[in-house]
Amino acid sequence: MSRRIQPIFDSILADDRCIGGTRTFVESLQEQYTRKKTLSQGQRRALTRVEEQLATAPALDVDKQSRLDNLISRAEKAQDAWAVNFITSIKGQLLMGKELSPRQKEILVKVADRHSDKAQEQRESWDSNFTSEMREMMEIAARYYLANPPYFKDLATKALEDDTFIPSERAYKKMVENKFAKKVIAATLADPRYSVGSLVALRATAPSSFLYVTRSILGENKTRTGKLATVIKAGAKPVTSPARGSKVYSVLFFGETSPVEIEERWIKKGKR
Repeated sequence: MSRRIQPIFDSILADDRCIGGTRTFVESLQEQYTRKKTLSQGQRRALTRVEEQLATAPALDVDKQSRLDNLISRAEKAQDAWAVNFITSIKGQLLMGKELSPRQKEILVKVADRHSDKAQEQRESWDSNFTSEMREMMEIAARYYLANPPYFKDLATKALEDDTFIPSERAYKKMVENKFAKKVIAATLADPRYSVGSLVALRATAPSSFLYVTRSILGENKTRTGKLATVIKAGAKPVTSPARGSKVYSVLFFGETSPVEIEERWIKKGKR
């Protein structure tokens, strides 16, 4: 059985036309075959069908293939991973002798327009005008999204790991200029309501985790209600909530030895 099926895998995967979804599919079948030493009847038929399609597919027009390759290159340069995968899939489909659907043709035109000479010039202009202030806002938004997964995980990680990274204008606007990120950025950049050294107290609406402190030696809980605290640092941690008053402070309550981190909305001006 191995001598009958394995050569089919070898032949298909050695063919440069087997790319995109077709290659992924064949590789998954090969992985299963390697593990189980068998394929179902349906899987064998699918594998044979791919082999037959490659054997009978007409050669793809050289100019058309060149245009697709150029479009893939432009999409890669623009960091448009979705477009790269889509165009590669389209190319693989054409290499297999399959026709594109009307919807695929429509999307391909839009992708080509998104990576035209004009669009490329606009991206280059975007890159050259990417300011330090824009980078700061991008990094604030990135920290927020990494603290609140799963949105923008890859983009946020790259923004924080590579200080030379410039996202596409489209990606930047999606991550930085949505309503949640705007609130987080505003809270981060806003002047602190309470300066270092000022006295504050807990609001009655503060979460219960802040209202009590465990005294492990005595084995009892002691309330912080009414106790004063001194602001040690404003902006002690990145803002991770779009709620109003989410700037984080480090405060030290009177009589305690360790400061706690608390959002601005949970404290108020303290009075002796």
